[in-house]
Amino acid sequence: MADREFTLEEAREALAAARAAFEELREVQRQINMLSGELAQIRERSRGNGRAHGAHERETAGRMTVLAERAQRLLAAITDTGAEVKGLEQGLLDFPTTIEGRPAYWCWQAGEPDIGWWHPRDSGVAGRRPIDPAAPPGGGP
Repeated sequence: MADREFTLEEAREALAAARAAFEELREVQRQINMLSGELAQIRERSRGNGRAHGAHERETAGRMTVLAERAQRLLAAITDTGAEVKGLEQGLLDFPTTIEGRPAYWCWQAGEPDIGWWHPRDSGVAGRRPIDPAAPPGGGP
């Protein structure tokens, strides 16, 4: 769906379809990061004291594998809507469009109630601009 472009209305529908999976993906990523740190500590302790922590290391690595597989399924569910994940930590989803003849994105960030922003594709989130509420639904900003 990489070539798909969205009207604002379509982007809002796609956001509704992707939002729960995106929020779960952010939580899964947080858990993976936590387990990654735990695994690094286990391995460091093993090197430092000469004792193996094999069972704990295997269990932690196994939990990470399960979470990574879950993350892949969630990411596929999100991208199947046409949304582009631009930042898990920031919580950013973009939806390709064309505005004023320029390639752009409808932009949503976790915590926002709806898509209320857009930005040119070459500017990134730093170039976010509010959508003009007077614009026709599904049209430009």
